[in-house]
Amino acid sequence: MQCSSKLQRRAGTGSDIARPTRQLASVVAQAQRKQGALAAATKPAKTRQKDNAFTVGLVTVLTEALRVLGVGKERYVEVAAAPSRTPPVRRGDVAGLMRRLTADFKQAYFVTGVLDDSIYDPDCFFADPTVAFSGTDLWKRNLALLTPFLEGPGVQLYGMRRLGRNEEGAEVVRAEWRLTTILKLPWRPLIDIDGATEYTLNGESNRIVQHVEFWSISGTEAVLQMFRPSGTKAP
Repeated sequence: MQCSSKLQRRAGTGSDIARPTRQLASVVAQAQRKQGALAAATKPAKTRQKDNAFTVGLVTVLTEALRVLGVGKERYVEVAAAPSRTPPVRRGDVAGLMRRLTADFKQAYFVTGVLDDSIYDPDCFFADPTVAFSGTDLWKRNLALLTPFLEGPGVQLYGMRRLGRNEEGAEVVRAEWRLTTILKLPWRPLIDIDGATEYTLNGESNRIVQHVEFWSISGTEAVLQMFRPSGTKAP
């Protein structure tokens, strides 16, 4: 789970701008449909809510406020400066890419921001039920905003599998997981989300170009967890 700013793009022609905008709208719509399917399989219908513009706007405002305040700046510098640990995956080696993804889950990349850069396109598109943006560097920056507030964060990987090729012929990998953490706020809320991430690969099937999350709860419900006391005591 990560906060973000709006997608930033270089200036260009009308067609240059319209094409990625249409792609963004298509992927977000697909994410919303699949999020609903995931929720239907894991939660009673009465516990679900649809995301709304207020939730998306609130996440954006909070993200920008933390960025302006310089929260997590030192953490971002540390993560961004870390060299890539491994060479690129061979063309078509989807199994090898999945092994590296599994290793990233073992170091809880969702909450640490530390990932294997060699398996991501620098302009990778990231989306979850509340935000959407492009760039692995921005993803790391957004995670750095959160880490100072996390206590005992953990990500449990339930499983990972290949979904085959999508309509555009790109390989897609799906991972299912659970994220839990206490937020370092006076009432110590517990964040607990079951979810899945679908990774769309490039034409060479050796780098991730889309990282789209689906949650078992709506983005609104996830935000509301921040305001519920967990009843736990600080260590």
